[in-house]
Amino acid sequence: MSSVRPAILALALAGTSLGASAADSGPLPGETVTRIGQIAAIPADQRKVPGFAGAWRPAAAQDKVVERIAALAARAMPACRDVHVTATRQAAPDLIETRPTRVHHALERWTADACGTPRDYDVWYRYEPKASQLVVTESATQDFQAELDPPLRRLRELATQRRTEESAGGVRWLNLPLPPDSMPATTQAAPAGKPGPWSADFVPLGESIREWTQLVSVQGLPRIAGSGQARALLEGMQAARARACDVPAGPVVTLQAGDRTEGETLKTVLVCPQVPGTNFAEMAVIKAIEGPDLIYVIQRAWRLPAGDADKVRADSREAQATADAFIDKVQLCNPAADTRACPAPFPR
Repeated sequence: MSSVRPAILALALAGTSLGASAADSGPLPGETVTRIGQIAAIPADQRKVPGFAGAWRPAAAQDKVVERIAALAARAMPACRDVHVTATRQAAPDLIETRPTRVHHALERWTADACGTPRDYDVWYRYEPKASQLVVTESATQDFQAELDPPLRRLRELATQRRTEESAGGVRWLNLPLPPDSMPATTQAAPAGKPGPWSADFVPLGESIREWTQLVSVQGLPRIAGSGQARALLEGMQAARARACDVPAGPVVTLQAGDRTEGETLKTVLVCPQVPGTNFAEMAVIKAIEGPDLIYVIQRAWRLPAGDADKVRADSREAQATADAFIDKVQLCNPAADTRACPAPFPR
């Protein structure tokens, strides 16, 4: 696991030009559109720019894009050398080519203030073993690269679809400020063409989904009309934990009542003094948010030495306080309105 981050850094910074191929619109052969990022879903080692890229791209990759934008601004007419990045966002869902080789594509939209004038830039990452490339172009230009490269053309089509969905107000960003050095342990994308279900699990660097000390899990589940779905889900989790661990079911707390657009936001704490068949206990703080598009279920969990229920609760107080602080920052933002509460929007 420790070699993953350097490898991704190398991929993100390799190459600057792409080979030409015939242009076609629509799905590519072997195409998979992911609702959540693959390589993208690794928290940045340092935030250099605001928004999505500052949360999910390595600092070296952020710096490389800033350099490319500065170079483009310097060559523009009129030339500008006073450039500041003001916003970054995931422009389209990630795209995976599976034939003839597996290639991961990601597209971002960066906005910069260039001598007092806002300019938008398309940032295209093409991740392929020993052949990864980064292309930065001004969004307003008619880029021949998109005509020559079907993946970029397809990403731009998906970006147009996303802007339409977001402007309609029925899509939400999920703010997920992962702990430093979190690494993806498992990822499950939604079925092609469907909003969910999808999931992702993160563990500390060097740990695995089987052997972990801390875990962050996030899920997107299809929303059923009306409220009450999230409460039923959390109450079911409490009941299952009570049966498996021989403890009373805990309460489900309402953090925010539902309205016409969104349902309830709820929280619960699961404690198992000894997970059956193991020598450890588990404590998890879980938040469920009923958005207009999905139900988002976010969990921050710890494994601790097994003991009686009172001892485990006492031993887990500090961990629970940390989990509560994390969960408090997890919330939804409407990209068509105010996104300031979502500085780390999870890839979707």
